[in-house]
Amino acid sequence: MAEALNNRDQMTLFALLAVARPVTNRELREIAGLEVKAETRRHLTAKHRGFLQSTKRGATNVHCITKPGRDWCLAAFSAGRPLGENFPVGVLYAVLAAIGNYLNRDDVDLATIFQPDMEQWIRSVYAELTVRRPGQYVRLTEVRKWFDGVAIDEELDRMIEQSDVHLTAILDQAKLTDADRRAAVEIGGEARHLLTIDRP
Repeated sequence: MAEALNNRDQMTLFALLAVARPVTNRELREIAGLEVKAETRRHLTAKHRGFLQSTKRGATNVHCITKPGRDWCLAAFSAGRPLGENFPVGVLYAVLAAIGNYLNRDDVDLATIFQPDMEQWIRSVYAELTVRRPGQYVRLTEVRKWFDGVAIDEELDRMIEQSDVHLTAILDQAKLTDADRRAAVEIGGEARHLLTIDRP
């Protein structure tokens, strides 16, 4: 393959591909047992690669695979075992080759396999916003900032059926901002502005 990426670079791309959405290092450690270290970020965001995008959400870095990064991963599905690589990397590439054969044979788009889990995404954003005060109410204006325009209304409407998820209205109109009104989710004819998720 054209780009010479070390094993950590490659595993980071595959982990981000699997998550299929922006993710913090805290969550990536929980999901895949690794984090995007500074050296890896430099390798993957270099101008001639651009495989990774890292943005700030407050004081937190959020990492996401880019289209060139996804394209690199797709090429890896048919590249075969890298020269000189044995266990465990060789095993991974054997699995990737089998998946790549399936994708090519049945003309399946990689994007249909790696989709974000919207509920888990919302839960992880809430956890990040309440890391110092678990269980507190968070304004949907703050939640939506993490989604860059990705629609979450339908998923929130579904999640409210779960006993640990609560969407509440701000009843004092004087405390509502225009941003609060725009970010609100309408459920049962009522605009809801605040989200809380009980601790497990």
